[in-house]
Amino acid sequence: MTQSIEEIFIDYIASSLPLFSQQQSAFRFQCPHCQSTGCDDKGKQIAPSEASGYFYRKNNAWNFECKRLNRCGKSHSLEKFLEIFYPLLHFEYVRLRDQLGTTGFQTNCPSLETLLKKQGMFSFDPLVFGSPRQHQQPQHIPQAPVARLTPAPSPVAPRVTKLPPMRTPQQQAGHQSRLNHLVKQRHQWKRREAGDSWLS
Repeated sequence: MTQSIEEIFIDYIASSLPLFSQQQSAFRFQCPHCQSTGCDDKGKQIAPSEASGYFYRKNNAWNFECKRLNRCGKSHSLEKFLEIFYPLLHFEYVRLRDQLGTTGFQTNCPSLETLLKKQGMFSFDPLVFGSPRQHQQPQHIPQAPVARLTPAPSPVAPRVTKLPPMRTPQQQAGHQSRLNHLVKQRHQWKRREAGDSWLS
């Protein structure tokens, strides 16, 4: 016996629903609305027999219902359940049903186009070829004002700085010897200030 799309998706999310078990004609699990903490009102762990969430089939459509009427009592279609708790799977679910043609008016599932419009991903009307709208004259579309460009100033040539003439090797050696002589004199002055008697 082949599974319906709803049963395939229920099997897919079964591992993520705590205390999931299959009943005779339904699936039972921990209600994600009122039993999300996993504990009852007294703080004890919820037993499998206390799980109140159900997937059940009615008129060839799968629905969700919580049996805790005094606490939760939420009920909606499987499509709405996927939209609330599994948004990515919900999109795939609607896409597959749309391919089979089981979405839209008088079904328990919106069409893919309606879902995309609701999510803000499809905000324009699709173009219908051969429609009278195509043969209408296009309305005047105001153009954006053209910015007046001012002419750019003429480029100024960069300022050229001349480098000093290069020294010859003899000039470089003479300059270095002068520096060595000054450094030597400085060391001698420091020693004299320190009180070295042999320099005086």
